[in-house]
Amino acid sequence: MTYEDALRAIDALKPGGMKWGLARMERILALCGRPERRLRCVHVAGTNGKGSTARMIQCILTAAGYRTGLYASPAVTGVRDTITIDGRPIPQQDFAALTEELLSHQGEMGEAGCLSEFELTTALAFLFFSRCPADICVIECGLGGRDDATNIIPAPLAAVLTPVSLDHTAILGGTVEEITRNKCGILKPPCAVITSPAQDRDALAVLMEQAALRGLTVRIPAVTGPLTEESLGWTAFDYDGMALSLPLTGGFQRENALTAVETVRALAPAGFPVEPEAIQNGLAGVSMPCRQEVLSRSPLILLDGAHNPQGVTALADTLRRHRLEGFTLVTGMLGDKDAARCVSLLAPFCRRAFCCTPDNPRALPAARFTEILHAVAPSLPVTAIDRPADALDAALAELEAAGRPGTGTAPKLLVAGSFYVAAALRPRLLKIYGK
Repeated sequence: MTYEDALRAIDALKPGGMKWGLARMERILALCGRPERRLRCVHVAGTNGKGSTARMIQCILTAAGYRTGLYASPAVTGVRDTITIDGRPIPQQDFAALTEELLSHQGEMGEAGCLSEFELTTALAFLFFSRCPADICVIECGLGGRDDATNIIPAPLAAVLTPVSLDHTAILGGTVEEITRNKCGILKPPCAVITSPAQDRDALAVLMEQAALRGLTVRIPAVTGPLTEESLGWTAFDYDGMALSLPLTGGFQRENALTAVETVRALAPAGFPVEPEAIQNGLAGVSMPCRQEVLSRSPLILLDGAHNPQGVTALADTLRRHRLEGFTLVTGMLGDKDAARCVSLLAPFCRRAFCCTPDNPRALPAARFTEILHAVAPSLPVTAIDRPADALDAALAELEAAGRPGTGTAPKLLVAGSFYVAAALRPRLLKIYGK
């Protein structure tokens, strides 16, 4: 099987949609010799910030000299980038060989049934990490916790819960408390438990309760003092005697970084001590595509994949703090998101909007999204253009016109609302503006 064959085979699983429960993972991993049992893991769940936190943990552990695997989702810059060792994606030949191996067992799945796309890539990651082998692996939950495919792993060394908010309510529950209880399914004694200092109060109460029921204590970083420096693309702060910096935008990234710091500190008793220098160097080298990412400063182009009110609030806070407005917005969302609330948060910073339809079966149609945006921000000019690439073309034409001499307008572009849109348009923007 070639790499292209593997991609086609995985795409063929997408129509099956999401599947719940661990029966298929139990079966496929048993057929592969239980690779997950040979891994030492950090398990990360939450609603917002879990991808950033997981990447920061990997960067710190790599800086400390440990061979560190990371399995993260969704695929932002390509499917191979969801499975990395020390930041390097799984090689194409390994991806293809392991995909072929896993698919060869489909006929033996029996009553468990066929794997979903996410289950297959999760099993692929565990196989790859076990055969490299990785010293330690950071595993990001896809959705929820208790019934997520990644939760097939035995007790992790550390379980991390980033901020929880309302998202995927039809699946995980209609309240923050219900969603948190689901995500607490990753808590398995005798793991360390770490949560964000920005954790929702109701979520924290549930986490404390669920941890106590398992005989576990919860570690929460203390936020002390203001940021020492913040600009677009840079955040600096002090923590416990360390001067830390991140090449990332957004004050919320400090909370993610502190969660990562306390996580790696909690790993010392398990044989993974980390020195302050590794923490500083690891955080200074973090890269997070499509998380308030500045692709260009002239014109200003900002990409963000936040897709729920909590995540979009963080983006709006950044725009407000830096006094940024007058953006041309390219946006698209999935149909199960709170689109009205999200665009109401962004509309005050925009002068023009183009709604598109993400390339996903659950996408909110551009025409319907335009109606929603018009209802919450009737004075904002908005146009529906189905294909994201065409919406970007229209937006870039507006930017060019806005940047002409005599217009008095500094052109700005914001791509937001979904990783599916931001990730799809990022390569084109990189090609044009050459970051």
